[in-house]
Amino acid sequence: MAHALSLISKENKKYRVNVIIDRCKECGLCINICPVKVLSKSGILNKNGYRPPDPVNIEKCIGCRLCEYSCPDFAIFVEGVGK
Repeated sequence: MAHALSLISKENKKYRVNVIIDRCKECGLCINICPVKVLSKSGILNKNGYRPPDPVNIEKCIGCRLCEYSCPDFAIFVEGVGK
């Protein structure tokens, strides 16, 4: 299944959560470790047939970066947006 996206990126007033779609292996570590439950499995499939996380509750993100630090495939990163 082909898709046009290569990055899922959502932000609130302080932080942007970016997911590199094709790096994800759907291990779920980022989803499970998030203390405020920002992430959920997306409805899209990457090139390997895995569903990457989607920051559906981005308004809750506190910028702790636990999702980023826990990802074994460097598929997710958090940026400050300085607003």
